[in-house]
Amino acid sequence: MRSLTRARRPISGLATLLVLAALAGCASSSLTPSQAPQSAAPKPTLAIVNGTLVDGTGAEAVPNAVLLIAGDRIVAAGPAATLSVPADTKTIDAGGGTILPGFINAHVHFAFDESNLKAWAQGGVTTVRDESATPEQIDGLKAFRAKIEKNPNDARLISSGSMLGVPGGYGQRFVSSADEARAAVLDEVAKGVDGVKISMENGYANVHGLPVMPDDEIKVIVDTAHAHGLYVSGHITIGHYLQPMLDAGVDDVAHMPLDPAPLASLQNMVDRGVYITPTFTVLRNFGAALGTAESNLAQFVKLGGKVALGNDYGGGPGDFELGIPMFEIEEMSLAGMTPMQIIVASTSNAAHVIRMADSLGTLAAGEIADVLVVNGDPLRDVAALRDVRCVVHGGTVIRGA
Repeated sequence: MRSLTRARRPISGLATLLVLAALAGCASSSLTPSQAPQSAAPKPTLAIVNGTLVDGTGAEAVPNAVLLIAGDRIVAAGPAATLSVPADTKTIDAGGGTILPGFINAHVHFAFDESNLKAWAQGGVTTVRDESATPEQIDGLKAFRAKIEKNPNDARLISSGSMLGVPGGYGQRFVSSADEARAAVLDEVAKGVDGVKISMENGYANVHGLPVMPDDEIKVIVDTAHAHGLYVSGHITIGHYLQPMLDAGVDDVAHMPLDPAPLASLQNMVDRGVYITPTFTVLRNFGAALGTAESNLAQFVKLGGKVALGNDYGGGPGDFELGIPMFEIEEMSLAGMTPMQIIVASTSNAAHVIRMADSLGTLAAGEIADVLVVNGDPLRDVAALRDVRCVVHGGTVIRGA
């Protein structure tokens, strides 16, 4: 909300043995070494030891684990009993804490701000998705991203462009026909956006009766974006608008409805694999009672729905948390999500939503080395996520030693 103006499996025992063999210079990419060319795994440049590994997939935690990193990629992760650390490898002691993937906030604003990106990264949120920037910011997206990508202290930026709406309605870039809708998407594609955001909002705060985008324009936006490999995120706050978004083919939904969401629509989301970012924080900041939104989330999760972390930082009045959005996490907990489900929502699920599940969101060999180490055990108490010990972004240690 904003004012107008491939998840990987944990490394198996066999995979771990293959990684160990690779470190010894005798591994291959096949289960039958004699049938595949030999390839040596990169030598680790960083190891994180003496912590419990929670890899982001939902798999059982691994106590006394080792995480090996070479350059900006993870080499291996698993029990210390099966992974050795080369003697000259820089080593970080997790102090008995918990080793997690870097968190991903899949719904923020004001991410075209290096001070915000640094604060997110320092707090353990190594990737953010800006869900609607100004047209002027999108004009400069490529240059801004080229700048921040040189600095590991800045969180990674994913952009959904400027939120598309209709004249007089809710959004930042307005279209009034299917042709204009198609042209707007193509223009943003050319400017380097990662996805597209559509508004279907007839009122917010004390403003009501706003016009909403007709179904044919929504469909054109979705089809055009998908044809160019982009995701589409659909903004709603009322359950009635869920189904039109789903029928058009959106990939994720921004905001949990404030009124009772139709059960059929929630089930349809599950069946279609459409994820949701609840954004309780912004709903609270607009003065909404959260009980119904919590109930909607509980029902969605019970049906098997997939949730991604997102607090809509800066998308409304009041205070928002940079770093780990603990209010959002606490609301997920109140809605019945387990600590493991919350961690998955904040890592592999959020990576799926931003179309980076093949390289982010889990601690698995080949993934980008974004790592969060916290003191304590967030599987027992999610409040442990507040106690950040170390952050690694793209293989570079940006907090802790």
